[in-house]
Amino acid sequence: GPWRITLDMPSYIAVLSHLPDRELREKAYKASITRASESSEDKNNVPIVYEILKIKREMAQLLGFENYAEQSLASKMAPSVEAVSNLSDLIL
Repeated sequence: GPWRITLDMPSYIAVLSHLPDRELREKAYKASITRASESSEDKNNVPIVYEILKIKREMAQLLGFENYAEQSLASKMAPSVEAVSNLSDLIL
């Protein structure tokens, strides 16, 4: 039929769980595991991510913070980057 299957979780999980066509399930799975993949030149977004991180660090430093985490926490309830890290260590 005229159905569009996306890699958004509601569609993707429904496809993997209920679609009887094994080839279409495999196609959806392979599309999901290779999106934004370093193994594909046209889908590799790693350089873009590094550029975003670099710009965030520069922006934070221009605003007087040591790093982006400190800048982000300035408007949140957590008292420090170290406190967030300690909580993460307890949870994970």
